[in-house]
Amino acid sequence: MKILHLSIIALLISGCASTSKQPVNSTPILVSPEQKLEKQADLFTKDTVALTQLAQMQLKQYEQYKSAYYLDRAITTYQELITRQADNDDIAMQYYRLNLFKGLAENNYDITHWQHFYNKYPFLKNIDLAPPEYMEILLADRDSLSKNDRIKILKKTLAANPNFVNAYLELTAHYAQRDKNDMALFLLETANKYSSENVDILAPLNDLRIEKVFDGLCRADMGDRLNILFDDAKLLAKGTPEDAYAHMQLSTVLRLMGRNRMSSFSAKKAASLSSEYQEALAEAQFWNANNNALNQYFSDQTVADMSTDDLYLNIFFNVVNLNWQKVTELLTAYLQRSDISFYGVLYGSHAYKMLGDNEKAQHALTVGIAKITLEPWQKQMLSYANQEISSEQLFAASQDRCNQSEAYFIQGLQQLQAGQSDNVKKTMKEILALNVYPFYEYAGAKGMLKALKTSKPES
Repeated sequence: MKILHLSIIALLISGCASTSKQPVNSTPILVSPEQKLEKQADLFTKDTVALTQLAQMQLKQYEQYKSAYYLDRAITTYQELITRQADNDDIAMQYYRLNLFKGLAENNYDITHWQHFYNKYPFLKNIDLAPPEYMEILLADRDSLSKNDRIKILKKTLAANPNFVNAYLELTAHYAQRDKNDMALFLLETANKYSSENVDILAPLNDLRIEKVFDGLCRADMGDRLNILFDDAKLLAKGTPEDAYAHMQLSTVLRLMGRNRMSSFSAKKAASLSSEYQEALAEAQFWNANNNALNQYFSDQTVADMSTDDLYLNIFFNVVNLNWQKVTELLTAYLQRSDISFYGVLYGSHAYKMLGDNEKAQHALTVGIAKITLEPWQKQMLSYANQEISSEQLFAASQDRCNQSEAYFIQGLQQLQAGQSDNVKKTMKEILALNVYPFYEYAGAKGMLKALKTSKPES
């Protein structure tokens, strides 16, 4: 066994073994860019250029690898920087931000200390960054805070920094869970003033605004609200082009505005990004009176496989296209479901009347209504369908234009049964004149006017 002396090992490692007796040059020591900056920063303590470059390099390393090692190195460098440049806002912000991460990682954060630091730099309240108060929530043991405790902390958080988006979103969620939608809407609108193009704010804000429009459209002109909503929905869809929900939200807004062709286009975009919006696209096609698309959509499914919402849409689609036998077939399946709509039962059962079978119409109504808790207005509609009150009495009971659109629709069906086609056309036009764009009766009136031009009702 050969024994190699240390001198030979050194020669082999150095790669400088030679038979000639020439001076041996030592291999230069390689120094990384980071080491150069560290050395330069140590040598020139009054010059912060190298230290700043080192801090930026270490910050990038942390953001790339997200490890405690790189986090600690970056914090150490920024701590030295802030002692040399205490008035540098960017340095203060990064130092504060990195210590938030460290506090979370180690589950240890001196809130009082960092509140003092935070108040020393007022500009921190003008950026979307958590103030120290928010750490009370993040560091709390699971389930240790009640909902009221969280709400109090979130309010303190927003008082400390009204630009911190996460606090608005969390507080909004708490109020929404308590059905305090007006308060939730106020919070998001406030957040939107501070950060007008933040997509995290716009999505829930638009949802609440849509709900507000739906609540008010029966009694008031929602044009101004809709214009603002349209601008923000368009901004959200443009800012998140691959988000199917944003496009579907825009489609809903466009329908509320009566812009059905554009609504259908946005729904198609949403459905192309996510298959879960195929039903919504079919609904948009109904509003756009695209019968070919709807026929294709329904032909690709069996009745048994259709969702209850699709069955309802299919019933309505065939009612307005005067396909009474098809309506009765769909209604039979619909009545077997538990989550059915009053209007699906009411309008669907009228198909039996059109086919001359009042007994089956009444039976269908009885079976369907037994599964539904009727609202006062719906009871009036049912009484009219059963010929217990006149159309004058029905309209006298209506409270707004939404009620009126429904009253006109059931009246139109009664006129169809009586063979009064001209009166039906007038009645459908009355519905359109009310401009209750998102109601099925509006889309149904458009579809029925189209059908009456090309078809004769089945008998």
